[in-house]
Amino acid sequence: LFPFFLTQREITSLSNVSGSSSAHLLIAASSSAVTAEPAQIDFQQHEQQVQDAVDSKSDILVLIPCNADKGLSTLVNASQFWEKGCKIGKRKSVRFFHIGKGGGGTVEFILGDYRVSFHRNHPGPNFDSKLLEGPTTTLLINIRDPVDRFVSAFNWRSLLHCGHRDKRKKFFIGKTKHVLHPSLQPNEVCFGDQDEEKLLLHDEMKYDPNVLAEALCEDSPGYDSASTKVKLIHHANLALTDWFDFVINPKNQSIITPDGVQTLMAITTEPRVESNSESRLDWHTQQAVLKIYADNGLNNEQIGLILKHKPQLSEDKKSKAEKKTHSSTTSSVTNIVNPIPLRKLGECCLARYFRDDYRLIKTMLPEGEVDTIANVSRLEDVNPLVNSVCNWGSNELRMSCLADLESMLHRRALFLEESRGSCQKVVANLNDS
Repeated sequence: LFPFFLTQREITSLSNVSGSSSAHLLIAASSSAVTAEPAQIDFQQHEQQVQDAVDSKSDILVLIPCNADKGLSTLVNASQFWEKGCKIGKRKSVRFFHIGKGGGGTVEFILGDYRVSFHRNHPGPNFDSKLLEGPTTTLLINIRDPVDRFVSAFNWRSLLHCGHRDKRKKFFIGKTKHVLHPSLQPNEVCFGDQDEEKLLLHDEMKYDPNVLAEALCEDSPGYDSASTKVKLIHHANLALTDWFDFVINPKNQSIITPDGVQTLMAITTEPRVESNSESRLDWHTQQAVLKIYADNGLNNEQIGLILKHKPQLSEDKKSKAEKKTHSSTTSSVTNIVNPIPLRKLGECCLARYFRDDYRLIKTMLPEGEVDTIANVSRLEDVNPLVNSVCNWGSNELRMSCLADLESMLHRRALFLEESRGSCQKVVANLNDS
């Protein structure tokens, strides 16, 4: 489902980033140590090339640490690594801030599928002592365009609530048992509760994100009320700046100690023209896996053998993957029509509403290195971690990450330029042209 196509150059680059100057680390076996020259593996050809490059007779001699998270790790060969359910790293040292409706389900699945041990915060962040003072040293965070994420959250939550004459099973929070949560099987189960979110999305907004989006224009008489209503929608209620508060709030500059988080890894998802409109989210996450492998002392040969022996996904795991990577789609068993597209006025109003999110995205980009035409100012007095969110992997990864962030700004640049006047004026000029 997620092919791991990696070049030797990428492996070497990430090994260097992790501080390992040598690709052949000592691999302990009982009281002795076995060393092996790193195999020159071309991961573009993946399985066949790996099979040819690594002598299968030596596979059992290359040992890999297993379950360091449970104390003193044992050493196993690559085949046993998968058979015994081993994991790489310590759960407390790697954390994932899973931002809702930003591709986080995919990121989470890939990390787990490649046996990375990590701790997740979802649906909101946790700026606890483990993150600020240690032992957490690596933080992953998925980033999607703020307007796209808002619309996705609006449609997703609209889908999860039962509509009139809905044929799906009803799930009542705190009452229903033996039925999977609606977010895991939205085609079959929906929330039956009549809560504020459901009343807002179904009864007041009529499943139309434009109603709320256009009310968020700063000159709208309903702006204050609309801002309050955004807080009722799960995933949309937290902006990107809320997740980054601990590194962008000037009051928090001194709360991260030298033993706290040291690497902030942005996992971006963005449709780009040069990528045929396909996001590179899977590939970015796979690079994160490789970085974490290297940070935990694995060399090229160990990584190659782990990938070589990785079993194919079973149908059960594929099903779990689909549930974790849920999207805002509709079902034939609901009475909800296809999601209503966002109009240009709503897009403009949302872009300006999330202005600080776009300022944060611009702050992540290196000054003078990339073309950021969006007329928004950078955030000031941020932690240096913000400026290095794309600097954790190979140069190809870095450029891809920066291109995603830049694309987010380019797509909203016209609306973010307030010198053009109100959103109504900007959209009217677009229609005239």
